[in-house]
Amino acid sequence: MKELVTMWRYSMMVAITVLCAGIYMLFLLPTKSIALIPGITEIRPASLLPVIFGLLFGPAGAWGSAIGNLGGDLFGTLTPGSIFGFAGNFLYAYIPYKLWYCIKQRHGEDMTPAINSPWKLARFGTVAFISSTACAVTIAWGLNLLKLANFAAPAIIITLNNTVTTLLFGPVLLPILYKTASKYNLLWTDLMHPKDISMPSTDRLYPFMIITGSTGALISGLASACLIAGKAVTDWKLPANGAGNTAVALIVLPFLAIMLYGSFKS
Repeated sequence: MKELVTMWRYSMMVAITVLCAGIYMLFLLPTKSIALIPGITEIRPASLLPVIFGLLFGPAGAWGSAIGNLGGDLFGTLTPGSIFGFAGNFLYAYIPYKLWYCIKQRHGEDMTPAINSPWKLARFGTVAFISSTACAVTIAWGLNLLKLANFAAPAIIITLNNTVTTLLFGPVLLPILYKTASKYNLLWTDLMHPKDISMPSTDRLYPFMIITGSTGALISGLASACLIAGKAVTDWKLPANGAGNTAVALIVLPFLAIMLYGSFKS
């Protein structure tokens, strides 16, 4: 977690943050008109970028993804829910580089964020799904709390969109970008001094908290939304109403807390 603050001391990390934000926003804009939930979310082929940004550029990728998503919201989808969009996209890039170094490598393999073996492909798939879920439940919880949308619709749409897009194109794009970034010493671990980087925790509890917290939030949120929100689940343009909103938010909240604690302690 320390590197989220110390990275701002490095001009190149700041530049990469701005670059990631600009690229993400640029790739979000062409599909802004293809809304899935009007005013809330749309088809997002660009959603594979945060995972790659996080793996290659660490904290710069996380900040850049969050800022880029907020910039994209300025073009038609800016609402109070954009606060949770910022947080969700931050986690979407932050969790991958945290989880990547926590998953045990096979004998003889290094920890470089490249897909050069079946085991690393499986690791990438795991990281992509968990970070997609974390992003989805964070945004869905916020939209539900603000009564802008029920929990179920954005949670399902964002999880599927992010996961499918990342798994389809990530294994092709990541090796290319990794090779380029490595060649020019642009990986975040090349740019930052080790003293400014928090060492990965050896405690397996924290990665377990990320995984169980994110998946638990998704499952409990969908279940409670179906039972409490009722009609709102079948029509995602309708918000869950009254006490249902609050009840769903309260049920999901402990899982979100577990996920966030594990994320920032890993």
